[in-house]
Amino acid sequence: MVEPQSEPPVDVDDQVEDQVEDQVDVEDDQPLRWYVIAAFMVLVVAGFAVAVVCTAGWYAECDDGRHTSPFTADDSLRGTLCDSGHGAAGLVIPGGWLLGLVLATFALVRWGAGGVRAVVLAALFLAPLALPPAAYAALRSSGTTCTGDKLEAYQEWVDAGGKGTAPYECRTF
Repeated sequence: MVEPQSEPPVDVDDQVEDQVEDQVDVEDDQPLRWYVIAAFMVLVVAGFAVAVVCTAGWYAECDDGRHTSPFTADDSLRGTLCDSGHGAAGLVIPGGWLLGLVLATFALVRWGAGGVRAVVLAALFLAPLALPPAAYAALRSSGTTCTGDKLEAYQEWVDAGGKGTAPYECRTF
């Protein structure tokens, strides 16, 4: 007579752990929705366009080293930024876009969950669009005026009637 084979004992705890791990994997592996990817692409492209416009604006306001631009005083921090490395400071704007692209890509990879994490990821998602104008604003805040002794000498020249050549180019725009 053949004895029926009995199944090995099943550990209930192992089954429960396997089910929990399967559920966790399913939650973490939620596919990105089409609108999340579309929003990512729109923000990246729009951020690139904003970076191009801001960079062109910065270089248009800078001069070519001859200080012929009406927007840049000769003796200003902005004039120095425009002259240094042929206006290399303007590369901060596309650098902001690249940093924003990295942050948005990180947000896309980590997309999911809810609550505070979703808000933080959404903010990172906006970085390619927000960082170029922020960099442009920082560069523009460099100002176009003189400070200290140069400004005082310029003010005395203006108060004296502004005749002749100004001691320094301290125009304010």
